[in-house]
Amino acid sequence: MVTYALKNQGVGILGGSFDPIHHGHLRLAEEAIQRLQLARVLLIPARPWQRNTAASPEQRYSMVELACRGQDRLIPERLEVDRIEPSYTVDTLRRLRQRMGQAIPLWLIVGADAFLRLSSWHNWTALEELCHLAVVPRPGIILDQALPVQLKSWWDRRDQHTDHAAGSLVLLDAPQLEISATAIRKQILEGLSPRYLLPDQVLDYIEVVGLYKKQEGHGP
Repeated sequence: MVTYALKNQGVGILGGSFDPIHHGHLRLAEEAIQRLQLARVLLIPARPWQRNTAASPEQRYSMVELACRGQDRLIPERLEVDRIEPSYTVDTLRRLRQRMGQAIPLWLIVGADAFLRLSSWHNWTALEELCHLAVVPRPGIILDQALPVQLKSWWDRRDQHTDHAAGSLVLLDAPQLEISATAIRKQILEGLSPRYLLPDQVLDYIEVVGLYKKQEGHGP
């Protein structure tokens, strides 16, 4: 288990399917570290409620762990992998708070599309007491025009500096690498190489395990 010896230094939380993890995820984590002056970013392979993943939770965690090796500020986190059932974000944040205490700022990194759906998340109003939000803009999404009324109070406090451990919002308007895990899986399925889109050690793992390839006897 990872232990933390941080004094009010922010910790970023980047969750996702990571199916597979790629350089776009890692670059976003690095941008968050620099722009928010974070001590760490936790990369948390999720157990999505809405869909199945191609790789198992343990395989996705292994890929995250490989991608983080040698990177002191990128930390693979097993919280959701170790649960039998899918987990809500608010539950994961509560468990992190129990582990790290109430004083450390936690920054949940979400895309603009996910932010606009925030009010549909399980017990979403509790998030404001558990974390800050770092919202990553997406092409074609104008947040202040598409904003649901439920999110207005949080949006109105954007970019305000705070000494609190939770409750604020910033726009993480950082350069992004347009890399798609779906496209990587498709390339592998078609016998093409996705090299340079993801860390070499992750690609080596995919090749050794045989992930994302058509299995004999399954499908045309």
